[in-house]
Amino acid sequence: MPFTTAVADCPFKIGHTPLTSYRIKLGAHTHELLVKEEHCNEFGSVKDRVAWYILSKTIEKTGPVKAVVDASSGNYGNALACICERMGIGATIVSSASISAHNAAQIEGSGARLVIAEPKPGETANAARMRVAGEIGQQDGSVFLDQYSNPLNPAAHQNWTAPEVFADGPFDAVFMTSSSGGTSRGFADYLKAHPSRTQLCLVEPESSNAFLDSPSGSTEKLKIPAFGSQRRSSFAGMKPEPGMIRMDEASALAAFTLLHEHGLSKVGLSSVGVMLGAIEWLSRQDKPSRVVCICADGDERYLDEIEARYIPSVGQEAYEAARARLAPVIAGMQRMATVKADAE
Repeated sequence: MPFTTAVADCPFKIGHTPLTSYRIKLGAHTHELLVKEEHCNEFGSVKDRVAWYILSKTIEKTGPVKAVVDASSGNYGNALACICERMGIGATIVSSASISAHNAAQIEGSGARLVIAEPKPGETANAARMRVAGEIGQQDGSVFLDQYSNPLNPAAHQNWTAPEVFADGPFDAVFMTSSSGGTSRGFADYLKAHPSRTQLCLVEPESSNAFLDSPSGSTEKLKIPAFGSQRRSSFAGMKPEPGMIRMDEASALAAFTLLHEHGLSKVGLSSVGVMLGAIEWLSRQDKPSRVVCICADGDERYLDEIEARYIPSVGQEAYEAARARLAPVIAGMQRMATVKADAE
């Protein structure tokens, strides 16, 4: 295929993802909650955008590359491996033992090499991935794309994801989780360049400190891949600071299963956490509001491991308590299409 670096001419089916609207009544007000379904990108996540943007801009600057290496918790590595396979570029993805079975299988199935980095004493899993990826680049000459520090990461969202989302605005608030920090920083930079009334809010577990410190100083291990980060993001320093909503992982897991039971959504675990953060924010508003959630990936990455891996990680008792608390909230959500059909 002819090579291009223009976002509009991306040779893969990335971008123009659906925006699904839900109606939810909280207290005296009925709100609109919109979900940007990034799992509809060709390789299954919002990281498709980052992988293509970083790789294409790198090639534009340096010329053709034979092999690349980068660190990833899963989704970015999946996207990069698949894109490289299509382009005839060798790829090495350095991840952690926490990578989902789905992403690991996809990476290896694309012909890429998957390396699991073991942290040194006192080293976070994220830092270990970055260290090992850099070492591999030096050893075998692969181009280290360095998504966690590369300014092209947030630029992908500032110049691509955010303009696409805000074309369907206005919104009172936009919600996302940090992960590598690129999405958050990209949206912050976009809003700084395009001032509006939209508030940027992050939704993070208690022990995440990618942009803002944990309020309790908790260092408990994160249980859902890419839902927050325990490493300070290279893209920190947003001005003004984003809003922050702390959402526990048991609630995200409970809502995930409830949304499935009601046939409401097929977004992934961290994305459900983001939706819950938006619902909490809406419950505190004194007028009807319209908000949008950036939902990074889909449920297919987690369904096979939900019972064996994720629910045990938070404990059955905490999971069941969260289900009981959230059941009426999820039951009260309606897709706008369903609401319109009922009205007709």
